[in-house]
Amino acid sequence: MSESAAKALVMVVSRNEAVDTAVSTFQPEILGIISSQNFLGPVARKCADLESRMTVLYRLVDSPMEIHNAFERFEHLLAELESLGYTADDTVLDVSGGTTPMRLGPALAAMQRGIRMVHQRVVQSFIAGDWKVDPERPREVVPMDNPLESTGLLREGQAMQLFDRRDYGAAALVFGDVLAKVTGAERRHYYRGLLLLSEGYAAWDVADYGAALKKLGSARQELSAGFSEQSLSGRASALAGRISAHLSFLGKVRGELSAESVVDMLENARRRILDQGRYDDGVARLYRAVEMFHQWRLKEHNSVSTKDVDWDEVSEDARTKFLEATHLPELPDHLDLTRARALDRILNGDVAEDGNLFRNLLQQRNRSILAHGLEPIGEKAALKFLEYVDGMVGETENRVAASHVSLEQE
Repeated sequence: MSESAAKALVMVVSRNEAVDTAVSTFQPEILGIISSQNFLGPVARKCADLESRMTVLYRLVDSPMEIHNAFERFEHLLAELESLGYTADDTVLDVSGGTTPMRLGPALAAMQRGIRMVHQRVVQSFIAGDWKVDPERPREVVPMDNPLESTGLLREGQAMQLFDRRDYGAAALVFGDVLAKVTGAERRHYYRGLLLLSEGYAAWDVADYGAALKKLGSARQELSAGFSEQSLSGRASALAGRISAHLSFLGKVRGELSAESVVDMLENARRRILDQGRYDDGVARLYRAVEMFHQWRLKEHNSVSTKDVDWDEVSEDARTKFLEATHLPELPDHLDLTRARALDRILNGDVAEDGNLFRNLLQQRNRSILAHGLEPIGEKAALKFLEYVDGMVGETENRVAASHVSLEQE
């Protein structure tokens, strides 16, 4: 749509001339009028002449001196436009008339929606101690800046939604745009912190722990700045606290296989299944989490590596039970998931579980497009596998440190 066109035009209006100028400029299909009883008569007569060319809708404010009243009238009118198929991109708001509260209410509502705004300017001259409209100069329709858009804050919600969907790369791009536009030292610290948090989570999500530690450390520093604005202070403090827990956790994940490594892989899978609906990807990570769990327990509790197994570290009784459980003629040099799981359960005395459940989940994974098959994993199977691995790993103090924050809940 060009700058001089709009399918839907909404006007806060008190003068006939303003209606003529706006309609001539935008040539709308539908015209919404916000006015008061004081101004309605002349305006309605003017709009009656337009009804053969376009649909005209009216909303009258009860009190011209109440901002919230005009805000609500604009919201009602916009809802009706949306029901008729008009979007925010199709709509322009002209706030040239009415009282100041009548103009402020719709303008605030339009800012939140990202709707284009204009106002009409007349050329005046100061003559004999008074301002006089120059009749030789026509009224002009002038774009009106949306301060939420110009400062970048209109996009904050978009960035938060992307972040909470775990699309951290895209969230970082939008937070970068917000940061480039905001003013004030405190807000620059805050949004730089969110940008670095997004970049840190993006690195963490692909197991680039070195980059994640660096970015999250910088994010904590930005969010630990002294904020005088209460709305920023509480959120920044909560985020900085969570980042501190993350940094301690990531220091333990980096390097050797650990309990933290297992929990990290489980939470990685959870994000893909619950937040993104990427079931095949999530199940592939759950499979790796189960594999890591048994590898870690064998190493931690029994000093047994699944690669180049030293069977001398395993008792004769356990070796016999292992051969019986796996139906192998001899002890293998390496342990895949099923055999590592069998040995782990023998050595650590786990209570027997439903083996059919595990085999069924394993078959679902093996048929996955990301494993050996061509079939996508469904939501039900992914959630069942997640429930199984949750129960296997159990509740640990690492869960909170491994789980990523959701900005809209902070």
